[in-house]
Order: sequence, then C-alpha cells, then structure tokens
Amino acid sequence: MNKKVSTSLTDSRFGKWGWSMIVYAMIMYFLFAALSTDGQNLFPSAFAGVYGFDPNALLAYATPASIVGIIGGFLFARLLIKHSTRMVSAISLIITGVAFALWGMCGSIVLYILLLMVVCFFASGFSFVAPTLMTDWFPYKKGIALGWATIGAPLSSAFFVSGFSILLAKAGFKTAFIALGVVIVIFGIISLFWVKDTPESVGVLPDNMDPEVAKELTAASGQNVVDDFEELSLGQVMKTPNTWLIGIGYGLLWMVTVGVVSQFIPRMMSVGYEQSQALLFLTISSIIAIPGSYFWGWLDGKVGTKLASVIYSFSYIFALLVLIFASNPALIWIGCIFIGLGLGGILNLIPSMTMSAFGKNGFKQANSIVTTIASLIRVLAFAIMATCLTISGGSYTLPYTVFIIADILGIVVLLLIRKKK
Repeated sequence: MNKKVSTSLTDSRFGKWGWSMIVYAMIMYFLFAALSTDGQNLFPSAFAGVYGFDPNALLAYATPASIVGIIGGFLFARLLIKHSTRMVSAISLIITGVAFALWGMCGSIVLYILLLMVVCFFASGFSFVAPTLMTDWFPYKKGIALGWATIGAPLSSAFFVSGFSILLAKAGFKTAFIALGVVIVIFGIISLFWVKDTPESVGVLPDNMDPEVAKELTAASGQNVVDDFEELSLGQVMKTPNTWLIGIGYGLLWMVTVGVVSQFIPRMMSVGYEQSQALLFLTISSIIAIPGSYFWGWLDGKVGTKLASVIYSFSYIFALLVLIFASNPALIWIGCIFIGLGLGGILNLIPSMTMSAFGKNGFKQANSIVTTIASLIRVLAFAIMATCLTISGGSYTLPYTVFIIADILGIVVLLLIRKKK
C-alpha cells in the first residue's frame, strides 16, 4: 500500500462535520464514564452524608446496577440496528438526565437503588451511540477517530469527581444533582439537531476522504473492503467464531484494566503511601490516558488493530509486574505511565476490532453481542480481586498474577481472530 493511502489512515483530517461527530462522541464517553464508573468514587459518600445511609452498602449496589447497565447496553445496541442513532442518543440522554435529577432527591434506599439502575440502564444507551457513530462516519479511519473520541473517558476520570465535588460544595447536594441532570437533558435535546447518522446525509464522504483516495483504500492489499460485508442476522453473529473470540479476548483485557484501576489506591497505600499521594498517582495516570487514547488510535491505524491490541496487552503485563514489585518512587512513576496508557486504549480497540472483523454492514449486529460478552467478563474483576485478596491475606501478588495470566490468555484468544479481506 502506498504512502498516500497509509497516511490517510492515521491523519486527523476529518473535516468540520467529522470533527463535530468526534466531539459529540467524546462527550458521550465522558458522560457515560462519569455516571457509571467515576461517579461511584463520590456518589455513595455524598448520599451517606445527606441521608445517613451506609456508604459501603451504597457502593455494593453499584455491581447489580452495572449488570442492569449491561442489559441496557445490549437492548440499545439492538435498537441502533433499526433506528436512528440521533433518536436513540437523544432519548437515552433525556431519560438519564431526568433520572439523575430525581436521584438526588430520593431519601430511601429503595429509590436510591431503582434510580441508580435507571441511570446505568439508559446511560448504556448513549455509550453504544459513540462507537456506532464513529464506525458509521469513519469505516477506514476508525482507529484514529475512536482514539480522539475515547479521550472523553479519561477526561472524566481526571476531572469529573473533583468538578462535581466543587459543585456539591458550592450549590448544595440536591441542586448539584438537579443541575447536572438538567444539563444532560438539554444536551439530549440539542442532540436532535447536532447528530447526523451518516456523512452522506450532509454531503460528505466517509472518513472525509478524497474520492481517489477512497478508491485506493478499497483496492489496497491487506485492508478491509467494508462494502463487501453482508448484513448479518443475530443468529449468524452468534454462530461466528470471531464474535466469541473478540468478546472473550477483549473481555479479559478489560477485566484486567478494571481490576488494576479499581484497587490502585489501596495498593499504593499498602506499600506505605498516604491516601492523598495515592490519589495523586491515580490522577496522573488519568491525565496520561488522555494522550494515551490518541496513541492507541494512531497505533491501530498504523500497524492494525490486532497487533495494537497485542502491544496493549503486553503493556499491562509490564504494568502489573511493576505493581507487584513497586517499592520505590521510580517504579511507581513507571507504573503510572503504563496504567495511564492502558486506560486510554480498551474502549477504542474493542469497536475497532469488531468493525475490522464484521465490516460496516455487520458492525451493529456484532457489536451488540461482542460488547455484551466483554462487559460480562469485565465485571468479574471485582470478584476475582476480592477472592484473591482474601486468600492471600491482603497481598496483591496473587490477584496481579491472576491478571497477568488473564492478559496472556487474552493475547492467545485475540491471535485466533481472522479478518475478512
């Protein structure tokens, strides 16, 4: 493949409409990460302080709520197959915003649980909108486009908790929840005018490419000919080996990522650091994840999704080894760098590989199954970490060793994926 075509896969010349959709997807990733994951560092303690609930009990409810979110993600992914991306996004945002505003006014455990589940269920709706929008707009440059869009998730990790904490302190508990809920609703309404399902609807080519370059891409050896893929039924997707290979392979990598990050602060405290210092290390990792998202997207376009994923896996194996032997500041800083880079990668590699294996026509069907499988494996991280820590008497060597084995298994599974040419 000549240099002109290769460069077109890794540059960021998306055009004004393309950049508009990338920014929109970035906001989707930010909101989903803030409401479903990052906010759990803050929401339980905030509710406990106002209503007198047990914060540990509230945190425990996040697990069943996450499972409800996975179910919601699957259902919304199915809706995206037949319905407008714009409408699915707007509806899920509006209902999420209303539920979040009401959540701040609930004074009972039952309402807390129900509204948390509603928030997670509908937030999963717009979380599936982001990769769908990116693959519809950028079938060839999916890697670099997702690299930019997924920056929204680490931005949330770096800034949402501190930002919402300030809002709680300045505006008060109920006002803070209502204010954010209203912002989400307004954003949902704006989505009806902002989102464009396809580039053709605004008169531009996918990937913002010159017609001649698009022809070269279609003919280029080793690239996926997106238009050659057929539309698949749910049954066909379930019977396709790639569905399970991608779901299980990336599910294992995702599980490792969640397991490491969720216990990063306790691990740092176990080797003698104060909580404030450990939090600083995690914040630095989140900030590193911002350029890290772009890096994995660039690497995806440069060397291909499979090789980029294998490199991603080895980077986390290295990070886990550093954490096992973390005993001095130099090792800690190295660990922060690799953990941060990993945070910025998993969300763009999963849809990118699904697109590579199933093409534009098969992406929506396949993504609804692949991401559900990966998400179910991802939530095992908490149980594995808790069990291993109990067995090992609080030592992190055992759970990190288990995660290294999981990463290696993930590499083996990913290498079995076969992409249609």
